[in-house]
Amino acid sequence: MRVAGRAAAATGVLALGAALLIGRAGADDPGWELRAGDLALASGASGAVSLTIAPAAGKTVSADGPVRVDVVAVDGGVGVPRRRYTRKDAADPAADAPRFDLKVRALTAGDHDLAIDVRFWLCGARICAPVRAHRTVTIHVAAPPDAMPPDARPPPDAPPPDGRRR
Repeated sequence: MRVAGRAAAATGVLALGAALLIGRAGADDPGWELRAGDLALASGASGAVSLTIAPAAGKTVSADGPVRVDVVAVDGGVGVPRRRYTRKDAADPAADAPRFDLKVRALTAGDHDLAIDVRFWLCGARICAPVRAHRTVTIHVAAPPDAMPPDARPPPDAPPPDGRRR
């Protein structure tokens, strides 16, 4: 009888494991999406990368659990005046899909990466689970218009290009 009881328990555990695997979202669908796009700025200008944590249908971002967004400039081409955002910093802290405006400042011309690390709790009908996600966006910084090399600039006493004197 003990052997039969153990076999029944093992069968129950296997059935539970199979049910959990079937109930999970597929590997291609984690149940959420981080939406953020690249940003183009002029050198010296400030702007914001819009980041949205968008849960899939039937899922929610926990209103009670912490939401944390960490921002790191990968190189020195852009500055980040603030490195951490929490749910209270979202555009609408009570939103089902919280959106954050991550502030950046363009320092040098070129393409610069901004690494974003997000932590939040994703909830289904019965259970919540912690999620940690990473995203990298590119900040395109245009060179200032007066960045002509000195030899390409006209001398200060040269007449204007239209030939008229001032």
